Amino acid sequence: MIPEYESLFARILAQSPFSSKELVTLLGTAPDRYKDHFIQKRNGRGLRQISQPTAELKFLQRLLVNFEFCNLPVHNAATAYRAEKSIKSHAVEHAKNSYLLKLDFKDFFPSIGSDAIKHRLRLDMNYSETELWMLCQILCRRDRLTNRLQLSIGAPSSPFLSNYIMWEFDCRIQSYCDQLGVSYTRYADDLAFSTSVPHILDVVHEYVERLLRELSYLGISLNKEKTVNVSKKNRRSLVGLVLSNSGNVSIGRAEKRNLRAAMHALINNKLTQDEAGKLRGKMAFLLAIDPDFVNGLCVKYNFTRVADIQATNYDSSQPQKNDGTDDLPF
Repeated sequence: MIPEYESLFARILAQSPFSSKELVTLLGTAPDRYKDHFIQKRNGRGLRQISQPTAELKFLQRLLVNFEFCNLPVHNAATAYRAEKSIKSHAVEHAKNSYLLKLDFKDFFPSIGSDAIKHRLRLDMNYSETELWMLCQILCRRDRLTNRLQLSIGAPSSPFLSNYIMWEFDCRIQSYCDQLGVSYTRYADDLAFSTSVPHILDVVHEYVERLLRELSYLGISLNKEKTVNVSKKNRRSLVGLVLSNSGNVSIGRAEKRNLRAAMHALINNKLTQDEAGKLRGKMAFLLAIDPDFVNGLCVKYNFTRVADIQATNYDSSQPQKNDGTDDLPF
């Protein structure tokens, strides 16, 4: 039984629709209140497990992130899951440098367990051990094979928590990179380092591996199969964006071709409403990355703005506008 005089319990109770008895029951069973399903990873690299918490548990997870954890630190190098950051923020820091190192964490969210959460919260908050247990019950999914409590892909609290848990790692990496004149950003499990000085990134790679061993509470390791170390002589990309040799960030020629083809299919009534909605969502996402191209493509096909893209909105009686993109060397 969780005593009501525990301050965290009282705060959660005051902000939730649950009774004291219901909250106690929820706390005791929370790590098992997940429904699992699998989706295909990009480029056909196997299946990714998505574990969705129940609606009641999602409510508690969001409540903790929005109210209980609102003052916890997240390093500026972390560019994912933040309103003021984006994949463009991750890529643009490296566009003008000559050498790029990309590292990737293996099984990022599930690697972060309750021990890492407790370790960081003990440093930053004055929680009792009972309160730490409560937090891990709410925030973690129980692995059915190992019985370990860990973050899950699908929980609304996992993105913020992963950034917060990486605070010490990001601080140490940033300090080390500053000494070497190396740029560093991290987009979730994707780490990027760049410089215009040759061979420095090999040293950085060694330091990252050494630091992960030192910060063993994180439980994180590198996916060595996804390590990339390239220069401007090669095609450089980050999280799907292309770094041009001129120092700019672009959605890339292939993506532009795909979008042109999709818009052409749309106006020829070859896309369903669902497909048109997905195209609209993708165009809206890319608007912040390459606004000139996205807006130009909309104008060419008689859409005033991205939000107007719908399968039934195209007026075939109106002439198509040519913004010159057909003549661009993509």
